[in-house]
Amino acid sequence: MNPIFKDIEHEQFYEGNLRMTHSQHDPYRQAFFYVLGLTPQTRQHVHDLYDYEEQVIRLEALEQGWQTSTSVKMTRLAFNLYNGYTGDAETGRDHPRQYSPYHMFDTGLMPYFFEAIKLRYAEYTQSLEQPYFAFPPTEQDYHTSYEHEA
Repeated sequence: MNPIFKDIEHEQFYEGNLRMTHSQHDPYRQAFFYVLGLTPQTRQHVHDLYDYEEQVIRLEALEQGWQTSTSVKMTRLAFNLYNGYTGDAETGRDHPRQYSPYHMFDTGLMPYFFEAIKLRYAEYTQSLEQPYFAFPPTEQDYHTSYEHEA
């Protein structure tokens, strides 16, 4: 899949981090670095968000002072796509309801969020142009399909 990038900085950040972490074929890190590359703020604070040595996310980044309402949504989505993290109600760290589409997707970055989801779940992404029959095809389906090809 060739994702759509917001700008050249986004693409360079994404490609550079995949090379640095040797994760060109890792959909978890592809989605993670794709989301975090969307804004200068998250690119600048990537070391607050990800421990490159241990190769783990840094949950404490959700509570840091540099976070904005948009960057927190980006961080939540990146963390969720990376390892399924959805907050921890028991410890009081970021309530799970904050990970619902209702709370995360109300941003102008939503089209890019969908690109990240497609990176993470590439095996479930299919082209809408491919013929798809919800039920076993009928004789009429075959005739209709043949007529379009002729």
